[in-house]
Amino acid sequence: MRKLYLLIALILVASLTLAACGTKATEAPAATEAPAATEAPAATEAPAATEAPVEQVALNPYLGSNKLDGNGVPATFFDDIHIRKAFAYAFDWDVIIDEVYQGEAVQSKVLSLPGMPGYDPEAPFYYYDLEKAAEEFKLADVDKDGIPAGDDPDDIWEMGFRLQMLYNTGNSTRQIMAEIMQANLSAVNEKFTIEVLGLPWPAYLAAQRAHKIPIMTGGWLEDIHDAHNWYQPYTTGTYGARQNMPAELKAQFKALLDQGVALIDPAERHAVYQQFNQLYYDQVPGLPVVLATSHGYEQKWIQGRIMNPIFSGIYFKTISKAEGANKPDTLTYATIGDADTLDPALSYDTSSGEVIQNVYETLVFYDGQATDKFVGQLATDWTVSEDGTVWTFNIRPGVKFHAGGDLTPSDVAYSLQRGLLQGGYSSPQWLLAEPFFGVGVDDITGLVDDFASADDRETLVANPAEKLVAACETVKSKIVADDAAGTVTLTLAQAWGPFLATIANGWGSVMDMEWVIENGGWDGSCDTWQNTYGMTSAEDPFTPIANGTGAYQLDHWTQGSEIVLKAFDGYWGEPAKVPNVTIAIIPEFGTRFAMLQAGDIDFMDVPVEQRPQVDPLVGEAAIYDPETNAYKAPVPVCSVDTAKLGIDRFELCEEANDRPLRLYFGRPGLQQDVILFNFFIE
Repeated sequence: MRKLYLLIALILVASLTLAACGTKATEAPAATEAPAATEAPAATEAPAATEAPVEQVALNPYLGSNKLDGNGVPATFFDDIHIRKAFAYAFDWDVIIDEVYQGEAVQSKVLSLPGMPGYDPEAPFYYYDLEKAAEEFKLADVDKDGIPAGDDPDDIWEMGFRLQMLYNTGNSTRQIMAEIMQANLSAVNEKFTIEVLGLPWPAYLAAQRAHKIPIMTGGWLEDIHDAHNWYQPYTTGTYGARQNMPAELKAQFKALLDQGVALIDPAERHAVYQQFNQLYYDQVPGLPVVLATSHGYEQKWIQGRIMNPIFSGIYFKTISKAEGANKPDTLTYATIGDADTLDPALSYDTSSGEVIQNVYETLVFYDGQATDKFVGQLATDWTVSEDGTVWTFNIRPGVKFHAGGDLTPSDVAYSLQRGLLQGGYSSPQWLLAEPFFGVGVDDITGLVDDFASADDRETLVANPAEKLVAACETVKSKIVADDAAGTVTLTLAQAWGPFLATIANGWGSVMDMEWVIENGGWDGSCDTWQNTYGMTSAEDPFTPIANGTGAYQLDHWTQGSEIVLKAFDGYWGEPAKVPNVTIAIIPEFGTRFAMLQAGDIDFMDVPVEQRPQVDPLVGEAAIYDPETNAYKAPVPVCSVDTAKLGIDRFELCEEANDRPLRLYFGRPGLQQDVILFNFFIE
């Protein structure tokens, strides 16, 4: 199928090239070229009476002729709902699932993910149907004369169209999505032409932000495991802002977003988000594509691993090794990427987050495999006010930091204050800022100068001292410690449904205030916080060092080579079961695979294209159960046929075997692409 799409693409590009040679419809006007200085008329010569200045016309390079003439489309092409629906029915999800993900993906019917409020497998969704696509094209009215295109010789069905669908160069998945749309639309009507164009990432991003891309694929990897973190980016947030949606439609989405995020009860939030799902389906601003499913390996001697997709990598604390395992006193994970920083307030990547979640701890943490349930970690329990704005946490007594300090409520308050004040959009602090400061106020600079100094420390520092102090005092008033009572009280700007999910991640980690100050961090004064705003990993004194309360502590980090952790003897809870952890940075697959075969490593990163090499080593598989949103108990695998797709590759049986690996299979991941339509292309 992929070869067919590529062949069609080549034929279309060739034909378009020949067509371009015979028409001037898409040529830029000559007026954009200035005459040479020597060609200027003499000062005494009057211009001819028939001459007039040529109006310069800015044409979008991705819209062909920029008008409905069979060789382009107008800027308002996608504001016709029937056009959007026609494109929706012209997409084939099965090709993506089979050709790109080798059968290991499921169609996304809504934006939210399994286990979240709003996730509804019964929600209406679009599917591949070229007859329905043709029906919708015939109902469209692109020239806006009130006559459906099927009855109008001057509209889309008879005239045809040409435009470009863009992707970022090197992203073969998005390229294939564009090729699918290209081939299927030409099958609906031979006059419908999509050109597939790859742009380097900087140019692709710039064209998005300038609202120039007619149709594209946008990807999102969640920050917190909550529906709001999916609905917001694709309507009023990051991607919605690039689609030029009508203000009325955007207002409808915003009303539902504000209502849903301000509710605490999951059932009430679900009801609101069901309305959101229906609106998104009815208006079709985009098409959710697929969720890739899990395909992860470990040695069968591994026991007790918690497979929660929200974790930043492996959570080592609960893992043990069965008798007879290689290197029984060390867990070894071979990965492809190094950490960026060990500062919890700055870390925004999974490699850094994996270390932080094992070394530091948060007030609350995820309850086992559940992505929507929480248990106390550094908080023993908590209460929330009736209006959902005031959260009071009882801080666990008797907790020690790795460097010897005692955990106090003041450490908790300081850590959260420091993060918000350090801010900057290269960090995850915007996720904490909105609950405390209000919807849309996602950085501390919003309280100082209405974001004029966002990501610009020099400009921030130049603000009047009283403004800087006032912003800091606002933060401190919202996060208050009571060491005598053993509590921390957090006051939000409004109720925030995903608040526990927000503080359960690495950026909610608690640091030792005295240790941070001693090592060059913010001194806690409202007179100085601006000097650490917008910190980068290169200048951050806490990039290479760590001092948490977790079951493991940092032994050493040799950048580009390995990160080594060791069990913390003074841990307040159940201690780590294996004394040592080595995270080995090994980019080359062959080296990692050889180590896995030899039993020298317990876990490794395996790219999709390399799975056929590793799958024959699978001796048992734990299969995801959508009813419980968790994995079932492992069962033996009798044989493996790498020519088959998905779960059909593995023949399950009852008889154990000596193949060394366990496979976790089928749980939907936390990243998906959405095909997006630009309502007004600039």
